[in-house]
Amino acid sequence: MNQRMETRRKPGSETTVARFELARANEEQVLAESSVRGERTVSVVRLALCLLLGVSQSGITRLSGEEVVRDPLRMAIVWTYVGFALVAFFMLRRETRPNARRSRWMPLPTTLMDTSFLVLMSWRSGQLNGQIYEEMPAAGFAVMMAFSVARYSRFHVLLSTVLSTVGFVGVCVMAGHVSAGRVSFVVACYIALGLLIAWTNGQVSGMFLGLRRRDNLSRLLPRQVVDRVLKQGETALVPVQREVTILFSDIRDFTTLSETLPPQAVLALLDDYFGHMTQIVMAHEGMVNKFLGDGMMACWGVPDHSEDHAELAMRAALDMRAKLEELNTWRVRNGEAPLRIGIGLHTGVVAAGMLGGAQQHEYTIIGDAVNVASRVEGLTKVLGVDILVSESTWKRGGERFQGERMGEERVKGRQEAVVLYSLKGREAGASTAFPEERTGS
Repeated sequence: MNQRMETRRKPGSETTVARFELARANEEQVLAESSVRGERTVSVVRLALCLLLGVSQSGITRLSGEEVVRDPLRMAIVWTYVGFALVAFFMLRRETRPNARRSRWMPLPTTLMDTSFLVLMSWRSGQLNGQIYEEMPAAGFAVMMAFSVARYSRFHVLLSTVLSTVGFVGVCVMAGHVSAGRVSFVVACYIALGLLIAWTNGQVSGMFLGLRRRDNLSRLLPRQVVDRVLKQGETALVPVQREVTILFSDIRDFTTLSETLPPQAVLALLDDYFGHMTQIVMAHEGMVNKFLGDGMMACWGVPDHSEDHAELAMRAALDMRAKLEELNTWRVRNGEAPLRIGIGLHTGVVAAGMLGGAQQHEYTIIGDAVNVASRVEGLTKVLGVDILVSESTWKRGGERFQGERMGEERVKGRQEAVVLYSLKGREAGASTAFPEERTGS
């Protein structure tokens, strides 16, 4: 039975799983790098704390006229801790390739050492002075807990909270001042501090990973697909078959134009042009699927289903025409040649999903409808119009638009002819959904 199910499994499913496994591994690596940076910060703060404690217990104590007790054992404890702080500082500076597994246990020995230092110092001070002042180790344990702010794991926060609580209770027992009210008050404060640190760390790491994940996905996937992946996970990438409207656009005679310009100017021109056209497509709830040299492919109806995909695409085509007029006004004013484009629209059924391996992939649509849309755009040159719409698109969304039937045309790779309409504009009273694009370049 299992073998039969393995045989029926879609070939792309394993690739999808591999993509998400790679994403999880990348997230683990990001957290490991964050953990190392956090421990480096803690190591610097620990050294600063050692310096401040030295100034406090030696310099300030002398200046205030208090007696400084010189004890070899106490000095040995202090210098051992200072040596540990220096070793931790330099070892973390040498950590160039963070490891996810090592980052989990890295704070364990340092937390134990920090807590042990406070307990030993309190014990020895009590032996020398005959009295232990609980407020000093209480403050020290709170600082040790604060070190967990730089650590992403809730386990590390729990560990520091437990060790600080146990250490403080132990100091109180050694001092012989075990007051249930005072001890429970400090322990309650530790627990509250630990909960706050754990919540803050979770929120910060979650926000950081979310931004990192969105940024990485946005480099490969359209915005709509990114939103679905972040909300639904890998189920958002399951292939679907759906009716969509596809738009192809192309800059006329761009090869001739680009031959007269340096490469930097060509890229700057395309970057500016595609920036405007992409905004128009997205404003009309479309998805820019890919750039094809000086051409662009966009679609409506995936990944989110919509009933008015044809109308939205036609509105976008008209706004692209209007935006080009604005761009050409600016270009002519600056002594540059105006641009001409052709736009083709077609509605049909396609398969939409991910293509490619785990390392490099894209969300795209495939099917006969894509080829027809591309051929329709190519016919704009033959028929001398800038926007051509197939009959299937016109029937789905043409009620509110003005157009002219151009007749039937044969397209390559298809037996039956395609009825085409030239899109002129909107019906009177039909307002644009993108008025801000008309205010100027």
